[in-house]
This record gives sequence, C-alpha cells and structure tokens, in this order.
Amino acid sequence: MMCCNSCPFNPANNTDAPKCDNPICKNTCNHCSESFCAKNIGTRCFMDYYVIENLYREDELAEGLALESLRTALIGRDRALLISLFQAASKELRIKMWNWLEENEPRSLWMLNPIFAASGLEELNNFTSASKGLENKYVEAIVSNQYSGRYFKQIYTL
Repeated sequence: MMCCNSCPFNPANNTDAPKCDNPICKNTCNHCSESFCAKNIGTRCFMDYYVIENLYREDELAEGLALESLRTALIGRDRALLISLFQAASKELRIKMWNWLEENEPRSLWMLNPIFAASGLEELNNFTSASKGLENKYVEAIVSNQYSGRYFKQIYTL
C-alpha cells in the first residue's frame, strides 16, 4: 500500500479512478506521519483489491501499482495477497516481481512456498547460494502459473 495522500484512489485526488471510501492517511498536509502511514502498515486496502481484480484484465493502472501491493503483502506477511498477485499477473509482471523480491527481499521468498510445492520443488527459507543452482526451476515455477488450479484458488482467495 502506498501513502493514501499519493494513491490514485484517494477521494481528494481528481482522477477518473474509482474512489476509496476509507483512506488510512487522513492528514490534510502532503505528508502523513511516518509512524502512522499506510505505506508502513501492511494491511490490504482498496488499492490491493483493485490490483488483483484488474491484473486479470491487463489493466495498466493495476500493473503499475502491483509492486505497491507486493510491498503491502511483504510488510503484512500476507501470503494470500502475495500469491494472488503472482496468480493474477502476466508472465512479464511475474518475472518483474520475482526479480524485485530476489533483489530486495530474498528473506521473504518462503512466502511463495505453496507455489514451489505445487510445482514439486522443495520449500525455501530464503534464496541462499546453495539454492542458486536451482534458481531456474523456481523461476519457471513462478512464470508457468501451474499453481492456478482450482484447489489452489480456493485456499488463496482474497
């Protein structure tokens, strides 16, 4: 989640995007306090639901906001949101999110273990040098979208 004051769904913004009815950052100034800003909370919001729903439709705004939802999932340790993002994303966006995770949050790769297990791979605690030799198999599991079966969708629904 991004700061509500910069979110395109904020009712105060004059955009054509749908409006959020409950922004978390309610300060009227341009900067809410660092201690209480939506970008630091890790709780799903209107934006995250919009992103998941509209990634399936290849919506440009949803694709542009996907990394914000990825950060929300990581901060809140929201595995359902994270896996839903990968499930809804295009192949190119899945690769982009994987690369971002690998570069910025390798210790959070364990959150994708259900995807790896569905592909017959061992779980990851993080991406260590020991698992680097298997990196292509893990990337293929992410890119292939094999995990989008009926059972999987029932577990990880928003």
